[in-house]
Amino acid sequence: MEYAFDLTGGSTAVIKRYQVAATKATAGVPVLVGVAAGSGLVVATTTGAAKAVGVTIDTSGTYVTAQQTDNSDTERSVGVILSPTAVYRMLMNGGATNGTAMVLHTAASGGADGLTIVSDVNTDSPELANGTCFCLSGANVGIARKITSNSTTTMTFVVAWPRDVNAGDTFVVAPYTPVSGITLQMTTTLDQADASIAVGTGAAFKTIELEFRDASMEGRGNSYVYAMLANHVLAATLADS
Repeated sequence: MEYAFDLTGGSTAVIKRYQVAATKATAGVPVLVGVAAGSGLVVATTTGAAKAVGVTIDTSGTYVTAQQTDNSDTERSVGVILSPTAVYRMLMNGGATNGTAMVLHTAASGGADGLTIVSDVNTDSPELANGTCFCLSGANVGIARKITSNSTTTMTFVVAWPRDVNAGDTFVVAPYTPVSGITLQMTTTLDQADASIAVGTGAAFKTIELEFRDASMEGRGNSYVYAMLANHVLAATLADS
C-alpha cells in the first residue's frame, strides 16, 4: 500500500523511525504496537491491524539480538507514516496473492427496472451485500452501485442502474462501501487488498474511496481501494457505520 493523502488536507506524510521486533522485508505494510516484553513494533496480519502505529516506507534489514563481532549497531528500524488520518491506496486483488485479477461477474440477465443482476458467479458465498458493484463493460460501463441484498446469484440494488443490464455485461464487486463498514483484508504480503472475501471480513480499516477502471483499462487488475487505519494508537478507534 502507498500513502495517498491525509484527511487533514496535508500533502506531506509525517514519518518517524522505530525499532522493530522482527525482520521487515516488505515496505508499505502496517505495523503495530509490540507486546510489553518485546523489542519493538510488530507487523500486522491479513485480518488484524489493532493498535496500529502506521505503515512502513522501507525495510529493516535482518533482525538480530546478539552483539555483533564488528560491534555494529544491533537495532533494526523502519520508517513509519505516523499520522492516524493518513489514507492509503491499495490495489484490489481477486485472492490472497498479489496480481490475482478480481472475480469477473458476467450477467446472465438483469431486471428491466435496473434493480437486479443475475450473475454467473455465486454472490452470497462470499457474502456481497453492502459491497459495491462496478460495470466493466456493457450498457452501464463505468458506473457503480451499492449492493443492498443478494441471493445465490442475484444482486439487488435500491438505486437503479441508468440502463437495463443485458446478458453478457460484465462486472466486478468490491467488498466495501466508502465510509461504511470497518474492515479490509490484506493479501499475504500485507501491501495490497484481497477483494475476494466476504463483506465485513478483515483488519480494522475504514474505506474512504474506491477507484475502479473499466475493461478498456484492465479494471480487474487495475482498480484500487483507499482506506485509513481504523484502530490507531494515536486516535480514537473508528466505529462501524
